[in-house]
Amino acid sequence: MTDGAPRADTLASGSSGTVLDLAALRRADLAARPYHWAELPDTLRGAEGRTAHRLEAEFPTRGFELTERTDGGAGKTYRTRNLPLIAQGRPVADSRSALTPLWQLLVDELAASDYREAVAEATGRPLDGCLVEARAVRYGPGYWIAPHTDRADKVVTQLWYFNSVWPAHWRGTLRILGSPDPDDVRAEVAPRQGSSVLLVRSDESWHSVTPVSSDAAEDRRTLLLHFVDPVADTAPGGAAPGADG
Repeated sequence: MTDGAPRADTLASGSSGTVLDLAALRRADLAARPYHWAELPDTLRGAEGRTAHRLEAEFPTRGFELTERTDGGAGKTYRTRNLPLIAQGRPVADSRSALTPLWQLLVDELAASDYREAVAEATGRPLDGCLVEARAVRYGPGYWIAPHTDRADKVVTQLWYFNSVWPAHWRGTLRILGSPDPDDVRAEVAPRQGSSVLLVRSDESWHSVTPVSSDAAEDRRTLLLHFVDPVADTAPGGAAPGADG
């Protein structure tokens, strides 16, 4: 922990001590094309990005499992390493020991109703019946996600990035696509520290993550969260749950 960084107990005390800036989230200005999505420069509290810096420094290191599909014949392909943080709307007890107090506080806020209400307001999607699923994701060299749309039960997705240094030649960018064509790029988002992306799922919400370069000096670090509709029909897509942007 660096000198001058806010302590987790300080962040937890009072409305100004929360990790998430829900007011900034509610102000999200979603693009309408090629589908509803937004890049948000800062939805984390803390002067001069200190909270984002601490979350980066304290990003989990233990408990990740490789998730991959590489055959190309059974839907999207991907390779990532994942640590479940919230499952079925509840923080995952087995993962909590791998988290610092600040990360535990963030997970608790993501599982709370105030965050759900802010995302519903930002996206215009009713989320009352949805369950929160969240995980920390690491992308090593060569890790990627091929173009895909999310399963029909993933109503809204939010991602946060935790790399203060990420040169363009390391690649690993989130691509907003206009079609399944990986070159049909409508926007490209680098994993800038503390920034966030909202994606509203539709049949047109194509996106991918370009392969991380072999010369990347660190993992691409992401917090990935889905609002999952437990009664949605996912039969047509059949996509595996292990990967996303």
